[in-house]
Amino acid sequence: MRGPSGPDLEWRERTQKIRAAARKGKSSTEIAGLVALPVATVERALAHAEHPRLSDPVELLQSRREGPGKAPSDVQLYWLGFLTAAGHICGHGSLLTLVVTLGEEGRDCVATLMADLATEHIRYEFCHSSIVGWQVYLRDQGLCEALLPWGIPSDFHGDDPFIRGYTDGDLMSRRPGGGSRNGHFALHGTPAVLAGINAMLKRCWAVSSGVVSQRQDRTELRVSDSGACHTIHSHLDTFASRFQAERAKVASRK
Repeated sequence: MRGPSGPDLEWRERTQKIRAAARKGKSSTEIAGLVALPVATVERALAHAEHPRLSDPVELLQSRREGPGKAPSDVQLYWLGFLTAAGHICGHGSLLTLVVTLGEEGRDCVATLMADLATEHIRYEFCHSSIVGWQVYLRDQGLCEALLPWGIPSDFHGDDPFIRGYTDGDLMSRRPGGGSRNGHFALHGTPAVLAGINAMLKRCWAVSSGVVSQRQDRTELRVSDSGACHTIHSHLDTFASRFQAERAKVASRK
C-alpha cells in the first residue's frame, strides 16, 4: 500500500523483489542473498496473515486460484489495483487503518469493497478534504494485515483486474487525468508501479506506446496513440462487464 514516507516506498520496492523471487520458487535463504537482507527480514516480508476473504499473494499468483471461501481472484486483483492507486495503510498493531481516497463521487464503492473483502462489519468513517475530496478510514487490523504482504505488485499480476482496479482508484483519488478518454490514457503513481503497469500493457494488450515520465511533483504513465487508447479502454470495459457478472454470481450464492 502507498505510504507517505520515502522509507515506506523503499520497503515496498524490496518487497516486490522478495515476492517475485518467492513466486519463482526460491527459498528464503536464497532470496536473502539476492536482496542483501537478513533471512528473518525476508521471512517477515513473506509472512501472510490468514484472512477469510483474501488469499496469500504468492499462493494466488502461483496457482491463479483462490482458496475455499476467498473472494474470486479477479475481485482480489481488482481491489489490489484500486488500493494501490487510492489507498495506504497507516498505524501499527491494533491501530492499523486503511485510508482510501475517493474523490468527490466515490463514496458508494466502500460498501462494495466491504462486501467483496470483509466478512463482518468494519468500523469506518468518512472525512472530506478540499484538496483530495472524500477519504474513508477503515479500521480493521485483520484486513490491513492481510493487505500488507502484497507490497508493490509486479507485472506478473498483468491481467485486466489489476489494471482496471488501478485505473478506477487513480481516477477517484487524483481526479483529473486518470484513465481519461479525451485522446490519451494517463495514470499517476510511483515509478516502480507505473513501470510495471506499462510492462503489463505491452505484454498483455500489445500496447507499446506508453511513456513513464516525471511531471512536476508526480510520475505519470501516458499513452497518446489513439489506437492504443482504444485498445486499453476496450479491455477495461470488457473486464468491467465480466467483473459485474462475477460479483452477481457470488452474491446469488450468499
